[in-house]
Amino acid sequence: MINESFHIPVLTEEVIQHLLIRRNGNYLDATSGFGGHSSAILEQLVDGSLVASDQDPEAISYLKSKFKSEQRISIHQARFSQLDKLFSTNNYDGILADIGVSSYQLNNPKRGFSFMKDGPLDMRMNQNIGEDASSWLSNASEKEISSVLWKYGEEKKAKRIAKAIVEARKNIKIESTKELAEILLEEVPRRFNDKKHPATKTFQAIRIFINNELEELELLLDFISKHLKIGGRACIISFHSLEDRMVKRFFRDHSRRDPRLSKLPNLADDSSFKLVSKAIKPSDEEINLNPRSRSAVLRVVERIK
Repeated sequence: MINESFHIPVLTEEVIQHLLIRRNGNYLDATSGFGGHSSAILEQLVDGSLVASDQDPEAISYLKSKFKSEQRISIHQARFSQLDKLFSTNNYDGILADIGVSSYQLNNPKRGFSFMKDGPLDMRMNQNIGEDASSWLSNASEKEISSVLWKYGEEKKAKRIAKAIVEARKNIKIESTKELAEILLEEVPRRFNDKKHPATKTFQAIRIFINNELEELELLLDFISKHLKIGGRACIISFHSLEDRMVKRFFRDHSRRDPRLSKLPNLADDSSFKLVSKAIKPSDEEINLNPRSRSAVLRVVERIK
């Protein structure tokens, strides 16, 4: 049974403050997960409605149970890449996405997201589709593994780690999180003053690759550009620099004139968004209560035309 306390939603007050500009509006929580932000939105709505979406089947099952008597919400299992097809005729007063991995997913060893507990090396957000991390590591070339670790984890020792993985798999199939973490620790020992475990970036990179997370995020941003109402707002919470850079760049580029045309005289401003605030980060109080919120960044835009 899923314990809701496993996942504490981050920046909830800030999300509600910036997202809910119309209490009778229509909203989309594209990463509803275990319902933290969705619950907060529903508490503030007056005659409004909420679409809750998530790609994780476990989350969908939990949401349906949690909100079984709530008439203002509809629940859908979908990846970002499926939103446009599912909701092609829908437009929203607000769209929210919290694109981090939930505490439940990290704490559940069966999901294989974390090296803190031993479990199958899976890492799929939806375990019913796609190739798991163990299978990919068994078949990928050394060059491909190195490229993934560098591109998605910004791991400086990517080539060295990739070589170690390929050498190790000659003797065993790397099937568990513990096995992969031990290979990494042997190749990149942990120093006494290291704040991060040497496996952190590698696990992050493989997870992002396995789930096509950056490609999915790009499609979410495209969905927002087409389905956010004029006057509506989009709030996106990210947890690492690759995601945040994508969101920041997209919001920036759609909230100003094309820089290539900026020096041309009498050119109308064709920007469709405006930035609502600078990047918003958790307070010290929230970080103390929920240390995993430390790396969260919330960015907000409003559609103006």
